[in-house]
Amino acid sequence: MQNPMVRFAFSARALGAGNWRRSASFAVAATTAVLLLGTAPAAATPVDRLVIGLEPANADTNLFWASASDISLFPALGRLIGNDALTGDYSSDGLAASWEVNDDFTEWTFHLHPEAEWHFGWGPVTAADVIHSYELHTGDDVTQTAVAQLRGAEVEAIDDKTVRFTFQEPRVNFLFAVASRGSMLIYSKAQYDAEGIEGYVARPAGTEHYQVVERVSGQYIRFERVENHWSGTDAAFPEMEFRWTPEASTKLAGLLAGELHITNLPRELQGDATDRGMNVLVSTNPSGHITANFNGLYRRSGDPATNGELPWADIRIREAMNRALDRDVILDVLYAGRAEKVAVYGMGPNNEGYVPELEERFEAEYGYDPARAKELLAEAGYPDAFADPTIPIIVSQISGNPEVATLAELLDVFFRDIGLQTEMREIDWASMNAMGRGREAYVINPNRNAPVRPTEPFLSTWYTTDGSPNGGFEDDHIQDLTERLMVTVDRDERTLIASEAYTYLFEQYAEMPIAAIFAEMTVNPEIVTDWTFPGVTAGGMSHWHLITPAE
Repeated sequence: MQNPMVRFAFSARALGAGNWRRSASFAVAATTAVLLLGTAPAAATPVDRLVIGLEPANADTNLFWASASDISLFPALGRLIGNDALTGDYSSDGLAASWEVNDDFTEWTFHLHPEAEWHFGWGPVTAADVIHSYELHTGDDVTQTAVAQLRGAEVEAIDDKTVRFTFQEPRVNFLFAVASRGSMLIYSKAQYDAEGIEGYVARPAGTEHYQVVERVSGQYIRFERVENHWSGTDAAFPEMEFRWTPEASTKLAGLLAGELHITNLPRELQGDATDRGMNVLVSTNPSGHITANFNGLYRRSGDPATNGELPWADIRIREAMNRALDRDVILDVLYAGRAEKVAVYGMGPNNEGYVPELEERFEAEYGYDPARAKELLAEAGYPDAFADPTIPIIVSQISGNPEVATLAELLDVFFRDIGLQTEMREIDWASMNAMGRGREAYVINPNRNAPVRPTEPFLSTWYTTDGSPNGGFEDDHIQDLTERLMVTVDRDERTLIASEAYTYLFEQYAEMPIAAIFAEMTVNPEIVTDWTFPGVTAGGMSHWHLITPAE
């Protein structure tokens, strides 16, 4: 059978090894590649304002709790816990200099850096700021994902520089909730007391290496360097701007014209940039897993029976849709081969409960087999057995993952090849989240787990009624397993529960797992020579103060 991808008009260009780095050897490799290409960049041209082209912010707001893990405030507003720039491990680079937890993981105590200061003269960072920020991020109007990981604490100030979170049940992975991929930024209570929420809307004070200058809705957010930062390290560029640039082709044009200095191009356009002397910098760790969600499977006890009317409510349809995908082609087209297959969405070798046997079973149970996919559709009675056999595929943009829109197009090609009746629906990510929160997301949507979460927060976020608005596969068994994991402290028992959960999701065909990827940023080497970032945020990007300018 002819692979349907020969009909997909798409140009995938692989990068040379010198234009893609994971280690300090990048400088030598990149120089070699540039010389071989004969496209060595001109002499360095320093700039005062570093301009980074990104997809529009999902909520375009300075109120983090009203977004969905939007990264646009990260250069300015800090978190309790930092992440090491190389390893991604939890570190004291955040506002907490140290922390401890009791034996049953119900009491977490954080000691703030004594020298930490707010921007714009709002004074020292105190425990009162942390308590205030916790209240902001756990209210009823919050649209943040994974906020359930935060809720349920009694928070008290032990003294001005010590804050304690006390829970009724264990919170083994609470550090994740307050680190770079968590659901809480720290806001100044003093600014709130003086200016109210309007002060945050206009220009929130932060504690990071850059401070907010202005946000122009739909256009950009601009920052300026904090001189003599309390951490002892200053950012290299005097100013930085995130310029909202929705189209990949516009990003490329802006980069080549010198209007952008850094951007996250889809892999299929990176070759056009590197041919013109640009370089690609890569996160030091995998930045996330890519999947396509079987959304709308709200199957907890008491959920409406209409869920069963969806074609993919039938496990045979879900298996067929997985077997329709030639993942080797997808990885080559979308990621130029620089990605790895994922057997279970959200499961990697570092995850609690990792089941390597599922990777061994993957090809036999998920592998590309369009003939078997068609047999499964026939066994399920598709399309006649369904009142509406349409498979709606969402086309959207997700900050930090520019390939997801193209992934939707690829899904459409493969699904149509086995006889599914598809429909492409363009929708912005904020609207997609709203559909999910209303439990009305009866769609297939490309998505990401970025970064690769620890097992318990991953399961809680994606497969429970308290989790993400766009996971979409829920039933009593995965809810029970997740709730058991959340209250279990014994390591061996946790491993068994987590392993059972991953195996269940695998055997239920709960997702269409695609790839584990690194975050890749295309840069103008006349402006930027290096950037060390671990890939631990929703968009993969962080540690903005470590962007190294050309000399």
